[in-house]
Amino acid sequence: MTDRLVVQINRTGVHSLDVPETFETDGSFVVVLRNHGESTHAHLHLGDQLSGVGRLDATNHYLDGGTTRQVSVDIDAEPGTRHRGRLKVVVGHGAETRFVSVVVDAADNTVRVDPDLSTPSRSQPDTVFGGLDPLAVGAVASGTLCLLLLLAALAAPSANVVFAVFAVLAGLLGAGLFAIR
Repeated sequence: MTDRLVVQINRTGVHSLDVPETFETDGSFVVVLRNHGESTHAHLHLGDQLSGVGRLDATNHYLDGGTTRQVSVDIDAEPGTRHRGRLKVVVGHGAETRFVSVVVDAADNTVRVDPDLSTPSRSQPDTVFGGLDPLAVGAVASGTLCLLLLLAALAAPSANVVFAVFAVLAGLLGAGLFAIR
């Protein structure tokens, strides 16, 4: 979220200027110039201390009557530092001048990462089969089923073809599960 410093121009009369006495921010901010009356020029200037960490793209701004303009003040301060300075606001070609005391308390947005997070975990998850690979267990079970179906096919001559097909399918399933592993 960008902080906003609102400047009221021509609200109470020609070349009147209403600004807050102080303004605090943690970084870049926007100066909102609201002109309530006749067309005018507004001039913004960062004082020496504030210009060390701040920058304005333009200092002179023409405002038609009843318009609003937003002017960005880019702050480039080291995180965790605090800076004080003044913003000078002038309207009507010097007819009215005000100063705003600006405090920049640069936010410390650094994220600290625990170095242990980069070390991979060596522990294996527990399985239902007591540490055995589930695919290997499935392959062994399918192979066992294949042998049982083959024995059943030999014992019952009338259903030999059906049991033989089941035996081949179970063998293929077991081999497929083992291959996936």
